[in-house]
Amino acid sequence: MYHKAVQLPNISDPSSPIGAEENAECVMNVGEKKGRSPTVDQIAKMYGWLREDHISLYSTQRSYILKKELAELENALVRYTLNYLNDKGFILVSVPDILHHSIIESCGFATKGDRNQVYKLDFMNEYGKYCLSGTSEMSLAGLLKNRILNHDELPLKLCAVSRCLRAEVSGSEREGKLYRLHEFTKVEMFVLTLGDSKISSLMLENIKEYQTELFSDLGIHFRVLNMPTQELGSPAYKKYDIEAWMPGNQFYGEISSTSNCHSYQSRRLHIKSSRDKTDLSEKQSYVHTLNGTACAVPRMLTAIVESNWDMV
Repeated sequence: MYHKAVQLPNISDPSSPIGAEENAECVMNVGEKKGRSPTVDQIAKMYGWLREDHISLYSTQRSYILKKELAELENALVRYTLNYLNDKGFILVSVPDILHHSIIESCGFATKGDRNQVYKLDFMNEYGKYCLSGTSEMSLAGLLKNRILNHDELPLKLCAVSRCLRAEVSGSEREGKLYRLHEFTKVEMFVLTLGDSKISSLMLENIKEYQTELFSDLGIHFRVLNMPTQELGSPAYKKYDIEAWMPGNQFYGEISSTSNCHSYQSRRLHIKSSRDKTDLSEKQSYVHTLNGTACAVPRMLTAIVESNWDMV
């Protein structure tokens, strides 16, 4: 019965549009939509910024090697993002990329079956229990497993920089070489609030504001979408996606998302709060968890380089 129960998805916010992706509601447009530019692949080739030849001889075809100024821009984006989050009260945590499968499943991501994006270390013996993390949200959530926090410790705002490893399926050619990858760098936000819908819903709006402030200064055009129910996945109660305009191939591509998962993850990981965690007679309640992408580096590089290209 337990194994069946944990497969149930979260409920959805009444303000989430009903239906499939095409029903997403655009709630904000930021920046000027640029005309066609060279693609990031073309620009990187001109300056020797991206190594792609023979990469399949020593890594997966959907890996990338940045060089020179593009590698410097990657590091600058991470530092820019962390400086901003530090000013907003986030605590930086260095997290592992190898996780027990139960942590990933408790966050709402399948590790078994053919339809998942999780890399497993081995199918046998001890290593079969462990997987590679697809986002540091998983590691940060696992860090708090079986914890009881005092009410005055909330909201707890954490962030991490990690490599994200995903068995992504191949996308269209127009997405380019830095869009859909098996391994990439990402800065992630993870927040705990009291288990109150009004409080966590307000925090979701705050995280969305952090994201729009971060991206507004980078010279890109983007839109914020209130995602419909069929796009929420199992854990999300409400989710916003942010899509940037990619001038090189003239399409909107997702660069960020933020989700309020209510108590979906905290119930599976046993994360609670109390007025006084040392007093066992005090009532304990499940916290609400939220997550948000602060910077998915390769996609941000694509949007920034193409949007700010001004050479003829």
